[in-house]
Amino acid sequence: MKKIFLKVKYLLVPLTYLLAGVLFYGDHLYMLPTTLIVCFLTAYYLMDTSKKWQWFWAFVPLWLLILVPSLLTLDFKRSILYLLGIPLSMLFGLWAKKGWFVPKLMVMVVLALFLGKFGYPSVLLALTDDSTFHDTKPFPTQLVFVDKTKDTIALDKKITVLDFWNTACKPCFEKFPYFEKVSEKYNHPDIAFYSVNVPLEDQEFEARTQVETRLGYSYTTLYAEDLKKVQEALDFNAYPHLIIVQDSTIIYSGTLVTGESIYIDNLDKQLAKITQKLGLHPH
Repeated sequence: MKKIFLKVKYLLVPLTYLLAGVLFYGDHLYMLPTTLIVCFLTAYYLMDTSKKWQWFWAFVPLWLLILVPSLLTLDFKRSILYLLGIPLSMLFGLWAKKGWFVPKLMVMVVLALFLGKFGYPSVLLALTDDSTFHDTKPFPTQLVFVDKTKDTIALDKKITVLDFWNTACKPCFEKFPYFEKVSEKYNHPDIAFYSVNVPLEDQEFEARTQVETRLGYSYTTLYAEDLKKVQEALDFNAYPHLIIVQDSTIIYSGTLVTGESIYIDNLDKQLAKITQKLGLHPH
C-alpha cells in the first residue's frame, strides 16, 4: 500500500487540476485555488527535499500541460497565474517543512482564494485586448431561434446581444444576474438582449423552458434547434459564449468570464463603443 501511495503522489497535482475542472465546470474561481493549495500540501507532505527528481515528476507534467497550449496559441491570459503559482506554491510548501506549518498553510489558503476571486479575473481583463472587434461576418441565416411558445424570433434590431448557454453549464447560470444588469442599462428600442439556450443531446424542449421559468429574468430566452448546427455555424464549442450582432452582421464573438467585475466591464465596454458609434443613447 505504501508503494502505491508513493507512486500516486506524482498524480495528485494533475488529477486535482483535472477533477477540479470537472467538479467546478471549468470555473477558475475554484480551480486555481484548489490546484495551488494541493501543490502546497503535496510539497509539504510528500516531497523528499533530498530527492530533487521528485519535484519534477510531481509538478512539471501539469505545468507543461498548461504551458504548451499557451505557447502554441501565444495566449497566456488564462494560464499565467497557474504557470507562476504552481512552482511558487511548491516552494512555499517546502519552506513550510522548516516550521510554522499552520500559519503558512493559512497564508497559502488566503492567497490562493484571493487569486481565484480577484487575481484571475483581473489578469484576464488586463491581458484581453478588446480595443478592436472580431472580424465581421454575416450572421448565419440557416439558424432559427424560437421563444418558449415555439414562435420564431427575428433578429431585426439594430443591435442584438446573444448570450449562448446550456443547462449543464454552471458558469452560465452564475452570470445571468450580470447579464440582466447590462441589459437593463442598455434599455433602447433598437437594442435587444437574448439568452440563447442550446440543447444538450436528446434534451426535451419542455425541460429547457422550465429552466427559463425558474430563473425569471427580465430578458427573453430563445431556443436553438440543434447543438451541432449552432456550433458549426458560429464556430464555437465552449459556454458561455457571447455574440453581438449589428444589422445582421456579427461584430463580436467571444467567451466572457463569469464574475461581475470582469463580465460587466467587458460587455459594457463593447456595448459602449457600439452605441457611441451609432449614436444610440440608452434610456
